[in-house]
Amino acid sequence: MKVIAHSPHLISASEALQRVFLPHLGLHTTRLRKPLPPQYQHLNLQYRNYGPRNRPSIPAARDDGSGRDEGIRAPEIQIVGPNNSLQPPRSLRESLATIDRSTHFIMQVGVKVHPRYADAPEPDEGQRDTRPKIPVCKMIDKQAYRQAEIAKAKSKKPTSIPTKEVELNWTIAPHDLEHRLKKMREFLNDGRRVEVVFGKKRRGWMQRKDVGEGKARGLVEMIRDQAATVEGSKEWKAAEGEEGAELKMFFEAKGNNSKGGSKE
Repeated sequence: MKVIAHSPHLISASEALQRVFLPHLGLHTTRLRKPLPPQYQHLNLQYRNYGPRNRPSIPAARDDGSGRDEGIRAPEIQIVGPNNSLQPPRSLRESLATIDRSTHFIMQVGVKVHPRYADAPEPDEGQRDTRPKIPVCKMIDKQAYRQAEIAKAKSKKPTSIPTKEVELNWTIAPHDLEHRLKKMREFLNDGRRVEVVFGKKRRGWMQRKDVGEGKARGLVEMIRDQAATVEGSKEWKAAEGEEGAELKMFFEAKGNNSKGGSKE
């Protein structure tokens, strides 16, 4: 019986075929390689190690610029230091250990190419940049961050134009009418909106039967004429209601300010 000597650098035929046709399985072995049977020697196999050691050692960082403390998905980060200079890469765990977690936190503000791969060629236009990235982070004071968020939320609220309401009735006395018109002009000069309301008071409703159509229309025109004496004044909204009954008129002038609204 003929004995075949084994070479110290051989693998089995099944392992060789797996390496050729199923390389994605990442198969690797520490066993001695065996010689291939004659029927497979013409394949001229090239052996490569597909084990984890040949894979990139830096996991991909999130590209959305989000993440906070342990939520940052990368083992290493770069902290933005004084004068917006970047500190050398450091492990996330070590960085978190250097801060007071009760008063500060680390927040990711972006990503950049890892310094280890800074000299790697940039991708051509239209191609995806596959160079490993590293998160860029800042150490944030919790109290200052909270105050900034509150101020930001307030600034987003729409600013309402302050409004004053002037109440009249269709049988108002001339002296009272003169006083109300003066207040209306003052409000418009201050940049407020003014709502002139007729017929809201019960007394006005009870006496409106005594107001003729011509008198009611004349009173409405007087209101418009007095409002027009204020520079930039206009009716910002069409009147609502009926002359001689309940009616609302809406006026405003340029130069709006932040004073609050009330009734007169």
